[in-house]
Amino acid sequence: MCIEFYTVRRGDSLFTIARRLGTTEEELIRLNEGIEPENLQIGQRICVRSDDRETVSCPFGSVPYSIVAGDTLARIAMRFSTTVDSLLSSNPDIDPYNLQVGQRICIAQPIGALPPCPYENFYVIRRGDTVRSIAAAFEVEQREILTANPGLVPTNLQVGQVICLPLAPSPIEIIINIGAKRLTVYRNGRVYRQYVVATGKEETPTPTGVFTIINKQVNPGGPYGTRWMGLSRRGYGIHGTNDPSSIGNAASNGCVRMFNEDVESLFDITPVGTVVRILP
Repeated sequence: MCIEFYTVRRGDSLFTIARRLGTTEEELIRLNEGIEPENLQIGQRICVRSDDRETVSCPFGSVPYSIVAGDTLARIAMRFSTTVDSLLSSNPDIDPYNLQVGQRICIAQPIGALPPCPYENFYVIRRGDTVRSIAAAFEVEQREILTANPGLVPTNLQVGQVICLPLAPSPIEIIINIGAKRLTVYRNGRVYRQYVVATGKEETPTPTGVFTIINKQVNPGGPYGTRWMGLSRRGYGIHGTNDPSSIGNAASNGCVRMFNEDVESLFDITPVGTVVRILP
């Protein structure tokens, strides 16, 4: 039974899909009987993971990969531009001399250069931003932002540049309604933004309760899309997706998924320490 789908987008090929999701063209063909690799259609849904193989829960920042015939750790490392040491670090229980076809391992995704933010509280510069406007939005002093970012030139901010934000009481509160598949942002007690989300499947439900954002990550890649915001409930977070067709459904392994453009918008207004209330 297929437990994860991917929707074909413009420019996709089986090779690019397999590379993005940490699998192989052979595995995708196996999971999609009758698929025509040279005739993929935009909007076509293909299976990328089934429950007939050994499963593994990969940690944040890594994606699962299914071993195929002929694989060695060296070949896998070369294919995914990583190292054997990194693969062994991500898979401490693996026997590198006895890989099994169908065995699933975790592959750490390369992360772009990020500033050394001590609290993992990042912000991505957008068009029109100034140090003054960012400071006002997060209710901190301009000098605190400059102190947190040695070498930052206030008159030369670049769109897409990642900077550190100091910790401060968050003006934001997030409420997620699992039943309605809605994430609502409150700013100073008033509705500020709303987004459609995907939540956990019946067998892997999204936890309910009151949590906080404890870390943020830019471009984690794979099934986490373009942004990650980790919750104080270990192993759960709010993140983007590589399967936009899942949004609005009970489709995740417990995390809250968003369209990438939506999670990027939410990421930039949500500091570490923000309260997240998840309702049934």
